[in-house]
Amino acid sequence: MQKLYLVIGGSGFVGQHLVRALLAAGCAVRVFDQKPLTDGLPVEFMAGDLRDPAAVQRACAGAHTVFHAASLVDWRAGSRALLHAVNVTGTRHVLAACSAQPGTRLVYTSSIDVVFDGRPIPNGDERLSYARRHLDDYGHSKMLAEREVLAANGHNGLATCALRLAGVYGPGDAHRLPAVVALARQGRMVRIGDGQARFNHVYVENAAYAHCLAAERLAAGAPVAGSAYFIIDHPPRNFFDFVSAFPQAMGLPAAQRVLSSRVAYALALLLEGWAYLTRSRKVALTRYIVASTCRDFYFSGAKAARELGYQPPVSEAEAFSRTLEWLNSLGG
Repeated sequence: MQKLYLVIGGSGFVGQHLVRALLAAGCAVRVFDQKPLTDGLPVEFMAGDLRDPAAVQRACAGAHTVFHAASLVDWRAGSRALLHAVNVTGTRHVLAACSAQPGTRLVYTSSIDVVFDGRPIPNGDERLSYARRHLDDYGHSKMLAEREVLAANGHNGLATCALRLAGVYGPGDAHRLPAVVALARQGRMVRIGDGQARFNHVYVENAAYAHCLAAERLAAGAPVAGSAYFIIDHPPRNFFDFVSAFPQAMGLPAAQRVLSSRVAYALALLLEGWAYLTRSRKVALTRYIVASTCRDFYFSGAKAARELGYQPPVSEAEAFSRTLEWLNSLGG
């Protein structure tokens, strides 16, 4: 009987690319998501919400491997309760459903944010402890969820691992690059910092490939079981150098204004305070944004290369080309 692979969040950014990678490998795929897939992929689709334990239980039934790639992504202030409900409580529902089926494998899509407290991280690795305090509620929620996923390894034959993705980019990106291009079109691009800080990115197809590798090597008692891995691509670069290359290649103007990191951090603190007092979530600049782009925040991929066999299959040049083509297809 063909093994069933469940992708929770299979309609999302990373999830869609993971679904395509699994289908290309000949796998039987089920997708669990709030929104349906729109491109007619040959998968079994189940609509549902992570906050509904019964729906999660039904989705996980019969799955050999579960990829938990669904998260609420929000770096703004004021969304703590919702982030916890989706990212933490929702993950507990996934763990309960998987633990009820002996021998299930669970690959959790985590984030580099789990170890980031705002201080510089130059070439960090998996020996780093979780951050005791996060600058944002999203990173805190991902840390809590990842910690429970790894702690559940071995329970009733469940094998788990976590992939800490760097800044993901590529076709389907709903967070970073389209917003950067929109700002460039409006002539509102601003750089923060002196350009010296470095940051990791990972192309979305490479991130999906890493998930497939983890699933292949994940089994009860295997070295991968109970482990976390930083998933990165090419050498780290300054965040603003990296993202601004896309609008520049589209013939759009580069940032004309530069804000020092100190001024930006003070402004972010004021904006977050105002958001707290007014219960507003519309904060364009946060301490997390300033710290993560103006201080070294990059990692070694040695453990993933050694234990997962991860080497990015799509080169930086090809990833740039594919992403640029997609951005151009969106129009103005």
